[in-house]
Amino acid sequence: MEDLYVYTGSFAVIGTSLGGPAVASVVGGDRGIPILLMAIGGAGMLAVAGYESLQTDPEEFTAPPIVLLALVGAACLTLLGTVLPAVTGF
Repeated sequence: MEDLYVYTGSFAVIGTSLGGPAVASVVGGDRGIPILLMAIGGAGMLAVAGYESLQTDPEEFTAPPIVLLALVGAACLTLLGTVLPAVTGF
């Protein structure tokens, strides 16, 4: 698998995990500054991840394995932090 797609996919998961619940809160009527900033940041991360995956040549992209491992771990933790409250009801 190309490192570029692991890299940008992890950023897309993090952006969705942070921005998704914030957008749902904004649509539901909660419009606090932190929620708006999280919604904007999540949408920005998704946009940048998509742009970078389309504009960067996968053959030329390099990232150290420890960076990819840390980024995939962060994506898993943010996804877990988003899913657990929805499942457990906290």
